[in-house]
Amino acid sequence: MPRVEALLLAACVVALALLVVLPLTFLLWGSMSAEGRPTLEHFREALTSRLYVQALRNSLVLGTWTALLSVVIGVPLAWAVSRTNVPGKRFIHLTAVVSYVTPPYLTAIAFVNLFSPNAGIVNRFLRDVAGAPALTFNVFSMSGLVLVTVLHTFPFVYLLASTALTSVDASMEESAQILGASRWRTALAVTAPLVAPAILSGALIAFVNAIALFGSQAIIGLPGRVFTLPTRIYALFDYPPQYGLASAMSLLFVGITVAALYLQRRYLARRSYVTLAGKSNRPQLVDLGAARHAVFAFGAMVFVIAVLAPYVTLLAVSLSKSWGLQFWQNLTLQHYRFVLFEYDVTRRAMWNSLLLASAAATLTVLIGSLVGWLDLRTSLRGRKLLDYASLIPLGLPGIVVAVALIQFWLRMPVPIYGTLLIILLAYTGRYVPLGVRSANSAFRQIDASLEETARITGAGWFRTFRSVTLPLARPGLFAGWLLVFVPAVQELSASILLFSSESITLAVAVYNLYETGSLEPVAALSIVTMLIITGAILLATRLGGGKPTTTVAG
Repeated sequence: MPRVEALLLAACVVALALLVVLPLTFLLWGSMSAEGRPTLEHFREALTSRLYVQALRNSLVLGTWTALLSVVIGVPLAWAVSRTNVPGKRFIHLTAVVSYVTPPYLTAIAFVNLFSPNAGIVNRFLRDVAGAPALTFNVFSMSGLVLVTVLHTFPFVYLLASTALTSVDASMEESAQILGASRWRTALAVTAPLVAPAILSGALIAFVNAIALFGSQAIIGLPGRVFTLPTRIYALFDYPPQYGLASAMSLLFVGITVAALYLQRRYLARRSYVTLAGKSNRPQLVDLGAARHAVFAFGAMVFVIAVLAPYVTLLAVSLSKSWGLQFWQNLTLQHYRFVLFEYDVTRRAMWNSLLLASAAATLTVLIGSLVGWLDLRTSLRGRKLLDYASLIPLGLPGIVVAVALIQFWLRMPVPIYGTLLIILLAYTGRYVPLGVRSANSAFRQIDASLEETARITGAGWFRTFRSVTLPLARPGLFAGWLLVFVPAVQELSASILLFSSESITLAVAVYNLYETGSLEPVAALSIVTMLIITGAILLATRLGGGKPTTTVAG
């Protein structure tokens, strides 16, 4: 048995070294070297050049506003669903789930069709029909970028806050009210501090996701000359590529994420959020009276903006010969025929995306299972370090992972750049923390004596792991599989730097087609993409015997 444990530990060390440690080491070296000589020139340029300083400033502004608005939207919805008698709670919850699952670059494309300065149908109606040009909205701006981004990030705050609100011990709130505090005073003085860690965590995740999203920042930001770190890094790969400067700017991303985590920990460390009760009493629902209809109207407004408007717009554009105010007079299925049967990239991209997402989800769960088992079931030296190493990519944007892999594999004698393999490595390395956390949680719920009983009866480690451990942990592991599959099948920020014509993915195919200006075929391919994502999730859920899971991943 010790030999098996040592072999598993070695396998995990090799896997995490190839996926995480070595690429990041080469990323650091690439940022501090030029022509084989140590230098800080790349960092000097990244921190002094007006182009890159402005991109850094724009990213921080985008992340800050997105985090704040995510709290403004997510917390009231979470409170309404968890603590009030507002009608349509499932509807509000589903709005948050669909908002997250919808790829942000598709939302961006939909809003371009609605609010582009000249061709946006809402702007054209306001300007040409309603005679109210002052009411038009230019989506190609920082405001437009924040709007599109927050529609994807507010579910993080909503989901974490609603869970925390449900878990708060109601007896503490009841005690405050007995002492004379009003409901609002109780909410501000008792409830709010207790759920503050969840709200702050959601805001942090929203911030990190906002600054990392490449697709929406390219689609909305570039036409409006709102340049951000991801779009500047992407531009550095034009010929001739500037790998050193791209590495330095990627490390700025890492620095921002680490700084945000540090500030969060420092803030929370100075406060206590522990309740004394062993069991929490279920809180009484607040009767909103007539105000419940206003709260529901707020949830309905979020649904219209975040879900209904993007999907209806993409569907309408995909069915029209020419997008405009009279689009319903020239309906057609030609664009679907084009993207499904004439545009040969589609079938290749579909296959690649599903293959990569399935393989990445399987690999991350496998690695996570081994790391989790070693951490919880053995006393080997280094197992905790292995667990910590697996969490490193948790805050890394996809474009940083891509740059790190490029720096590493271009120096290796194995030519995998531009192949499906390097994209698979990027997906697996980026999402391996989700697999490790899911497996760790699943294994903690399994009594170790069951595995010991199997070994006592003569079963070897592999048979015990396959016949006892994995079946018992199946629900948790499948949840982890979906946690990886959903973001991987719609991933763009890493794929955009790593793909070739043969390894193109659906997200890259949509973005490349959008760059040609073919709005109607782009809308058709976007609808096809969402149908594929939805169908794949439902199929995987049915095969896994579970319920659809909402991912909360960066």
